[in-house]
Amino acid sequence: MRRNKFETTQYTEVNPGGSVIMDCLVLDKNPNSECIWQRNNYPILIQEGKYEWSGVKSQGDCSLRVLRANILYDDGDWTCQVTRSSYEVMDSLSSQVGQLVVRQPPSKPQIYKSDESAASGKVDSAMPLTSIGSISVRADQPQNLFCETRGGNPAPRVVWYMDNTELPSEQVNETEAGDTKHWRVVSTLAYVFRKEMNGVELKCSVVHEALTRKMREEIVKLDVQYPPTVQLIRMPNNEEVESGVDTVVLQCKADANPPPDIVWRKLGTNSIFRIEEYLRFEPVHETDSGSYICLARNSFGASDEITASIQVQYEPRDVATIPNNFIDLEVGDKQVLKCIANGRPEVEFDWIHSPLDDMNIEDNTNTVFRADKNGELVLENVTYSHEGLWRCSASNLIKGEKRKVHSELLRVQVTGRPMPATSPKEKSAKSLHHATSTENAELSMTFCADPPPRAVRWEWGSMVLIEGEVHGRIASMPLESVGQDCYISKLRFFPVTEEDDRIYYLVAENDRGQMRESLRLEVTDPISMETVIGLAISCLLLLTFTFVCLVCSYKRQTCCFKGRSEDFHENVIRIERRKTSDDQVDSDIINEATSSGSETSPGQSQHNQDTLPSNIGLGKELTYKGHAGLGRPVPAPYCSHHRLDTPTYLFSTPTDREIGNNNAARPIPNNRNIINFN
Repeated sequence: MRRNKFETTQYTEVNPGGSVIMDCLVLDKNPNSECIWQRNNYPILIQEGKYEWSGVKSQGDCSLRVLRANILYDDGDWTCQVTRSSYEVMDSLSSQVGQLVVRQPPSKPQIYKSDESAASGKVDSAMPLTSIGSISVRADQPQNLFCETRGGNPAPRVVWYMDNTELPSEQVNETEAGDTKHWRVVSTLAYVFRKEMNGVELKCSVVHEALTRKMREEIVKLDVQYPPTVQLIRMPNNEEVESGVDTVVLQCKADANPPPDIVWRKLGTNSIFRIEEYLRFEPVHETDSGSYICLARNSFGASDEITASIQVQYEPRDVATIPNNFIDLEVGDKQVLKCIANGRPEVEFDWIHSPLDDMNIEDNTNTVFRADKNGELVLENVTYSHEGLWRCSASNLIKGEKRKVHSELLRVQVTGRPMPATSPKEKSAKSLHHATSTENAELSMTFCADPPPRAVRWEWGSMVLIEGEVHGRIASMPLESVGQDCYISKLRFFPVTEEDDRIYYLVAENDRGQMRESLRLEVTDPISMETVIGLAISCLLLLTFTFVCLVCSYKRQTCCFKGRSEDFHENVIRIERRKTSDDQVDSDIINEATSSGSETSPGQSQHNQDTLPSNIGLGKELTYKGHAGLGRPVPAPYCSHHRLDTPTYLFSTPTDREIGNNNAARPIPNNRNIINFN
C-alpha cells in the first residue's frame, strides 16, 4: 500500500450544525477503484444532506463533505480509503487518520479558593457552577485560586487577568467522567496578594471558538484580608485646650479587613474606656487630662497600641494660704508664708501686701513680692512694715492670656520693741537734714511700736528733751499717730543756729524694748542778696566785653578773621628777600599776571629780566608766607576756585625806607601777589 499518494486532512474543527470538508486527494487513482470513508474504523454511508462527495472521484478527488455536524455522529477519527481496481491488482490505499472535532461550547467559568473540586475529580458535569461575586484571600501570604470550566470540546484555553494584566497560571485538561467528548478544564493561579489589592477585580476568561464572542469570563472582587493598623487623628490639632471651653475629638482610624473592633483605654486604668472609633469630649474638662490608648483588633490579629495625650489647661483653682486668716508675729522673727493652688500650665505665685485695713487689688500703693515656685515667701526679719493685709495671687498663661485668681485675705499683726518705720536704705537717706542759719527748722522721725511707746525723748550732747517739753529755742513736739502702731516725733528749732549743727538721737521705749536712732542736722550760712546781684552784674559785663572784642577783630581782619581780605589772589605769589650787609639792594618788577590774563609787552619783559638780581636762585633765603627757602621761588598754592597753568612770580628788592622798617607793609596791586626778597 502506497500511502504517499494521499493528501488528506489531518485535523479540523467544526461548530455544531456546521459543514466541513474532509480532504482526500489520491494521486494516479485507477478509475475502477472506489473511494470509501471510515469513522472510528467503521465505514460510513454516503447520504445526501449528511455525507456527500465534494470532488470528482474519477479524477482522484475523494474529499467528503460533512453536513449538519453533530458531536455524536461526526466527532472522531476519519480515514479515507481506495479499493482495489481488481481483485488481481494490489492497488488499494488507506490514508492516515484525520481528526474531526465537533466543537462544543464550554460552560461559564467558576473561580474557587480551594482546589477540592480539581483534586477530587468527582465533579458532576450536570451540576451548574454559580457565581460567587467575591473571593477572600489573605494578604502577604501565598494563595492558590482555581478557575474551572466544563463541557467544552475541544478543551478551551483559560486566562487570568487582574486590572487587565494577564497573570501566569497552570492549566489541566481532562475529560468528564464517563464522557470522552466533553472536557473539564481547571486553571491554577498561585499568587501573593497585598492589602492594596483589596476590592480589585480578578477575571478568569475562557477562550473557545464555539462561543458567540469567542470568550466567556468570570469576574470577582478580591476581598484581601489583613490585620489592622491604626492612625491617630486629633481634632482640632491645637495642643492648648481650655477646660469648659474647647471641644476635643480623637479618632482611631483603623485600616483592616474585615473591619476591626476599636478599643480605648485610659492610661493608669485597667478597664475599657470606650469601644468606638471616635472619642469625643464636648467640652473637655480638667478631669479628662491624661493619656488614651487606642487598639484595633479583628480575626487576623491586633494593631500596635497608639497613645494620645490630652493636657487640659485651666486657670488656678483652690487658692489658699498657710497660715490663713490671721497671724501674730514678733519683730525680728522669721516667718514663711505659703500659697497653694491647682492649675495648668504651672502656676506662678505673688504675694500682695497692703498696710491699710482694706485692700484694693488694683491699688498702686500695694507692694508685690514674687514667691518661689512652691508659692513660699520667706520673711527673714519681721518688721512693722510687714504688718497689714496679705493676699496670694496665683496666675498662669492660657492661650497667651494671663489668668489670675486671688486667695482670701491674711491679716498679719506685728508686736515688739519700737523700730524705725523705714527700711535701712530709706533710713540712711533720711538721716541727714539740712537747715539754713537763722531760719526755723525741724527734725522728724517715724517709728512703729506695739505696744505703744511709754517714753519718747530727744538726746544731744548732755541734753535730754522729753516729748512735749521746750528748751529755749528747741521744742520736742507731742507724738502724732500716722497709722496703725506708727508715730512721728518732731524736734523743732525757733530758729536754728550754727550751734545746732550736730547729731541728735531719738529714744523710744515700750514694754518690749528700746529704740535709739540718730539724725544729723547740718546748718549752713545764707547767701546775701547783695552777693547774688554782684555776681550777676560781673557775668553780664564779661559777656559784653567778649562780644565787643569779636566785632573789632572781624573789622580789622585780625585774630581768627586774618587772611579773609578780598584783595588776596591765589595766582600771584609774594617773595621777599632779606637784605644782608654785603648785598646790594635792587628792586624791580620782572613779571606779573593779572586775573584777567593780560600779556606782558616784549620790552617790559626784557626790562624785567635785565633788572633781576644776579644772586636770585643762588642759595639766598626766600620766604613764602613765613616759610624759609634757599633762593628758589615758591609756586603759588593750588586754589580750588582759580588755577593758573603757569605760576607768575613778582620779584622786588626793598628800598632804603623799607630796609629801615622790615615790617612795613608795601602796597600790593589788587589783582596780584608780590614776591619780595628781604
